[in-house]
Amino acid sequence: MEQVVAFLFKYKAALFEKSQFGFEAALPLILIVGVASATGVLAYGLYGRSAIRLPGPSRVALMAIRVALVAVIVFCLMRPVIVVPEVLPQANYAAVLVDDSASMLLKDARDHSRLEAAQQLLSPGSPFFTALSEKFKLRLFKFSDGAERVESAGELSGTGARTDLSAALEKAMRDSAGLPMSGIVLLTDGAGNADADSSTGTLTATLDSLRGRGLPVYTVGVGQVDIENDVELVRASAPRRVLAGSPVTAEVLIRSGGKGKSVRIDLTEDSHPLRTQDVPVVGGATTLARVVFTPSSPGVHRYALTAASSPDDPVPDNNSQEIVVDVQDGRPRVLYIEGEPRWEYGKLRAAMAEEKNVVLVSVLRSADGKYYRQGVEKAEELVSGFPKSEEDLFKYDALIIGSVEATFFTFDQLRAIEQFVSRRGGTLLALGGSKALGAGGYGNTPLADLLPLYLRGDGSAAGESQAFKAQPAARGKDHPMARLTEPGGDIEKGWEEMPAITIPELLTETKPGATVILEARNVNQKNYVVPLLVEERYGRGRTMALLASDTWRWRMMVESKSKSFETFWRNGLRYLVESVRRQVEAVTNRSYYGKNEPVTIRAEVGDEKFINVANARLTATVTTPSGRAIDVPMKPSADGGVEGFIGSYIPDEDGLHRVDLTARHPTDARKPAVIGMATASFLVGPANREAHDAAQNRDLLKRIASDTGGAYRPIDEADALVDELVHTEGAGSIRVTYDLWDMPINFMLVVALAAAEWFVRKRKGLA
Repeated sequence: MEQVVAFLFKYKAALFEKSQFGFEAALPLILIVGVASATGVLAYGLYGRSAIRLPGPSRVALMAIRVALVAVIVFCLMRPVIVVPEVLPQANYAAVLVDDSASMLLKDARDHSRLEAAQQLLSPGSPFFTALSEKFKLRLFKFSDGAERVESAGELSGTGARTDLSAALEKAMRDSAGLPMSGIVLLTDGAGNADADSSTGTLTATLDSLRGRGLPVYTVGVGQVDIENDVELVRASAPRRVLAGSPVTAEVLIRSGGKGKSVRIDLTEDSHPLRTQDVPVVGGATTLARVVFTPSSPGVHRYALTAASSPDDPVPDNNSQEIVVDVQDGRPRVLYIEGEPRWEYGKLRAAMAEEKNVVLVSVLRSADGKYYRQGVEKAEELVSGFPKSEEDLFKYDALIIGSVEATFFTFDQLRAIEQFVSRRGGTLLALGGSKALGAGGYGNTPLADLLPLYLRGDGSAAGESQAFKAQPAARGKDHPMARLTEPGGDIEKGWEEMPAITIPELLTETKPGATVILEARNVNQKNYVVPLLVEERYGRGRTMALLASDTWRWRMMVESKSKSFETFWRNGLRYLVESVRRQVEAVTNRSYYGKNEPVTIRAEVGDEKFINVANARLTATVTTPSGRAIDVPMKPSADGGVEGFIGSYIPDEDGLHRVDLTARHPTDARKPAVIGMATASFLVGPANREAHDAAQNRDLLKRIASDTGGAYRPIDEADALVDELVHTEGAGSIRVTYDLWDMPINFMLVVALAAAEWFVRKRKGLA
């Protein structure tokens, strides 16, 4: 396209973009008006008189052609020009930054690597380098995680482990301080992956500084935008902490550049094969897959997910991801409040009989003021039916409220339940029943704000109970509570085999942030579907509502060998407690780091009411794979809007690292010295960042150029950037005038208009 523009308009498009238009032989206004009037009279005299026997449209066309022809001739006679800034040879500087990271060694679909393409472009005999060096004094840099001056492109090696675009541009800007700079040429694939570049704000600030100094960046994109036949595991994530025996769902983002219909994912636990799963993919797109597995034993485990590589995969090094999961053999406690003896209570407790990790503490009201307690640790625990204070309630991790009316609780207790979820970070599960939800009078209580569905405030249920068949909702198919089978089993078939249940109160309005996990389809009206199990985040915790009152039918009305009911409730109670906030929390911002890469450790400390203790004394110790214990100072921080603590550690060993954190009260002798302890783990190993997101990031390069006033070109069109740089306004530039009257387009217009007039006249029989 640029060649066409240059042929028709004599100059390249870049020249026009930075020019000012004018006339060297501008005619007085009165003369222009006179010429225009004379042209109009001439055209009318030739074709507008009634003596000329022509149809109306033909008259108008001939007059328009004649006027346009005269206008083009007059335009040329006025000698149109453009005035363009142009740098004086060797009066200005230009910085050339070349990516020297490992991703530049990729060959994509070419016979030579990206680095070789860049070196060829910057070789002394290339047209690009010759034109650039004739006009500018060049300052050449190579960069990866930092930038440094080099004498020639021959010093590039492609050994950089990271690509920090912000640092490279900052270095060029600092080195150019006080020099007459026309701009910066940036040769890269755009795969910025350093910590600084992961923050959009850092790069944005750098680009703002460049624009403020008038330093445009001209980006040259190296490498393919889409790498054919490349299968990449872009990201893998899983819960950092789970209970022993719980299934774990790892989410894997797969980018496939091939034409295959599926990718095999191999999962290993501590280098031992655990399972294999085929994932359907679409070529040229990204696919989110979920790999479900059950850890073999308690402890901290390393899990590697690897996509099976084909022989024609150009980047096999980006086919794997590692995650760390802390499988804990803990005993979190769930409090279950039930207002009446019913089958649901008994079967739920029976389902948890063999559960070793989750403790189900239950209170069943057998009569007014009398309670049947199970699972309590002390004789005085829950003697009044419900915890008396926030501190007592906050000792539990989750709360289940069954068929019990709202008046069972005092207003302070209802408010404590709201704080249990929002501040403590616990989980609330509300069950259906004749005295539950709206029918239990919760519509005008603090629990109405908590629950993920809108309740009716009149205290009545909506008609008679109706029979429904449960089924996973579209967004709940991968939820732990929707999984009745072993990993890899047919989830939907498992639910089809479950008996119908009843819903005493139909609540169909979910709140905006809620997620429907299970739906219920009416047995008699197949098209009537209502929510059955709904979840929503609330404050630091979450709330759930299960509208059925008789899930016990999933035990009593199936074959005795079926364990679906037990699986549902064991998975459910484990899910309620697994991500619940603890009094002392410690976490690293990632689970995998490269050697010598800063590790950020964050901690949060709460008292018995889970109010943040901002002045707590923290001791953090990192234990390395070789057994060294290294203390890490922790400082108060409000990063992310949460009061906590932050520390930094730079690992120098590969392998699994463990963080042990102890929080103590500052000086209060009335309280125990130790508030609590927490642990976290992370891996250190070959990061190989350059193999991931290895395709040319064209959007980022265009953004860098646009935000600084520069331009983007692929490496095959890099020569065009020389004209862009040459015509940059600055201290070392002058304004040059270019004639436009002799552009080929002008001659072609004159010939075309004259020929058109002759053709129309000939067709209409005019001389």
